[in-house]
Amino acid sequence: MPELAEAGYTALWLPPPFKGTSVWDVGFGTFDRFDLGDKDQSGTIPTKYGTAAELQNLIETAHRFGLRVYFDNVMAHNGGPIPGSDENTSINAQPGFVPEDFHLQRTSDGYYRNWPGIEWEKNDEWQILNRNPFGQDIAHENPNTSFGLNENNDFPKYVGIRQPNNPEYYPDTDLPIAITRTSGNFTTYPFANKEPFNDSGYLKSGSRIGAGNGRFDWDDTDGDGQHDSGEISEAFTDTGVDPLTPGRNTAAWGFGDEKYNMGNPVPEDVNAMLIRAFRWFTDQYKPDGYRLDAVKHVPNYFFGEMSASTKDSSNAGYLGEANVQFNLTRGFSDWNNHRDTTFSDNPRDDLFYYGEHLGSPPAEGPYLAAGMRIANDTFLNTVKDSALGNSFTGLDSEGFAMYGGVNTGMKYPMSHDNNSIWAGHKELAFLLTYLTAGPGIIYTDGYNQSTGPNYFPKIAQLPFLGQFDSSYAPNILSIYQNFGRGNQVGKYSTPNFAAFERQDKTENATMSDADGTVLLVMLGRYGVAGGQNPDANWSTTFPVGTRLKNYSYHGGPFYVNVNDQGKIRDDSGNVVLVDGGKYFAFSWDNPELPLVWKSSPASDVSPITITQNGQPVSRMTYLSPDGVDGDANLNAVGRSIPRVTSGSNLSFHVRADGSAENVMLKLNGGMDLNSHMNLGSTNADKRDNPPALSRETFLGYEQMRYVQRVREKFAAAVTQSNNIIGSSG
Repeated sequence: MPELAEAGYTALWLPPPFKGTSVWDVGFGTFDRFDLGDKDQSGTIPTKYGTAAELQNLIETAHRFGLRVYFDNVMAHNGGPIPGSDENTSINAQPGFVPEDFHLQRTSDGYYRNWPGIEWEKNDEWQILNRNPFGQDIAHENPNTSFGLNENNDFPKYVGIRQPNNPEYYPDTDLPIAITRTSGNFTTYPFANKEPFNDSGYLKSGSRIGAGNGRFDWDDTDGDGQHDSGEISEAFTDTGVDPLTPGRNTAAWGFGDEKYNMGNPVPEDVNAMLIRAFRWFTDQYKPDGYRLDAVKHVPNYFFGEMSASTKDSSNAGYLGEANVQFNLTRGFSDWNNHRDTTFSDNPRDDLFYYGEHLGSPPAEGPYLAAGMRIANDTFLNTVKDSALGNSFTGLDSEGFAMYGGVNTGMKYPMSHDNNSIWAGHKELAFLLTYLTAGPGIIYTDGYNQSTGPNYFPKIAQLPFLGQFDSSYAPNILSIYQNFGRGNQVGKYSTPNFAAFERQDKTENATMSDADGTVLLVMLGRYGVAGGQNPDANWSTTFPVGTRLKNYSYHGGPFYVNVNDQGKIRDDSGNVVLVDGGKYFAFSWDNPELPLVWKSSPASDVSPITITQNGQPVSRMTYLSPDGVDGDANLNAVGRSIPRVTSGSNLSFHVRADGSAENVMLKLNGGMDLNSHMNLGSTNADKRDNPPALSRETFLGYEQMRYVQRVREKFAAAVTQSNNIIGSSG
């Protein structure tokens, strides 16, 4: 995790985390949406990836390093045995489901079978929605339109209490939470079963009942399945269901009500169960968003409101309900729009959704309208088959090959389904994914390669951390960290050359385009001999007279100048040419550690020093091995990192050269680091750039206190007395 964060990745997209059909299932054969590796079923307690506790630790660690976590999520089908497929298979073989929840054939002897798989060549929408070849196809529609002796027979939708013995899987309907919003107030309910208890059991008739079973135990005198005030129980702390969120230590949230607050099992159809499971996982594990697998196999209306004027604030459907839960769990208050931060760069206060949709039928538009970005293979196929191999024409334009553009589509040049991009094109594909505008995804199997004739997921062979002495990924990510923000301005493209800029005026919308320009990228098509740059046809937007640094590892950190025609020239006045398969990335020279500290005798000075009780902390080394098929030498010598052993009297000293106007620091995803500066009221959130209020560039960063300027060289005519190193104040 430290390497991923340090490299510049901002989020993880991980496979479905739920228990699959076996310990070998990579997650897409989802079997039980309430089993994250803590139940003994499908022949295993852990999932392929580990236990529920390990999953929780992974997410918490990612969040500590400022990384968001997105999980793949399957809602079109279920894995595992077909319920009631023979005399030895129960109709409840899939937890929470019954046969009527699926599109199944009932045989003459009363057993169940899947219908034939999709005949893809017929391109038939009904088949795509009702014949899933990957498991048991879930019937989201009402009634079930393909269940019985004959395909396309209607059957009433089943409604019942699906998990009566697991109140912890249900919201607590005894705790109504009133929400006020512009489009109409509503009531929702939190998940409960969260108050601490000592698991010592309770005494009844001289016997101790329930000790050490991991569940809250009480004497259910009235038999209602709920702990009520006055019913004896094992000891618990009456904190309510959300004691850590300011303002929620109240009776409305169960605080001090003399009962252990529990969820209430209720009758529901399969859609309601799927929504409840989605909400439960969002609450319990705190993901930041989801990739929605194969949405075209699910009716679009299942996901949310698509046409009403209030659709952006609607709680309807799979996505709307989960966003309600996201606000409840995170303590966010933007109830008037659940979708805006999925489709924009506004401060994130919603789950981020992107749906895999690989072309109609059914059409993509309604899924977009239901609240998700569209992730299709257009960018992958265009980059792989056309742009990088044949022609760069159009490559500079914003939203190139993205569905609907940067605000509605996603970019990825490889995936777990398709790894066929040519090795020689991976570098420029990586660049286009990260340095052009719009969200991009890089796929890797972590160098833990699948095997077999039909291996899945596909082998990536992508040096995402610079494995095997390949430096392009760390280099591009560094450029992305520093300059990959704002909109994209296409400058020029030919079959063999492209140039584009990034422009960010978020902090000051009235600044000129020249002042808002933060990055110029020039790239040449792989395999083309000789340097490329039809310089006469385009100019940069950077201001005339600007001196820019090349941050690409191609050519090293050389400098160029912008002449009075807006042309990029080297120090000899020559046109700058980029070779095939290479790129340059020009921007301002960033503040860094002062040169005097980079050379002897002060070479041991670091950009950041941590002191504990006034003394620099000790250091330790650790090894971070690559995947089993990866680079054995990656971090083989270990990394030296500071080791903090106490949180008291702790200081962080950050040093930058004299060109720095400001310095900010982020710790643990965004802790309050500067209460000593007496910012704001005593009750306010003292974090400078907290979640839901800060845009991505500054999210979690804290303002540092200026201390002093040191080791500066001042030139003066009277050298003996004034030309000195250092200054007071």
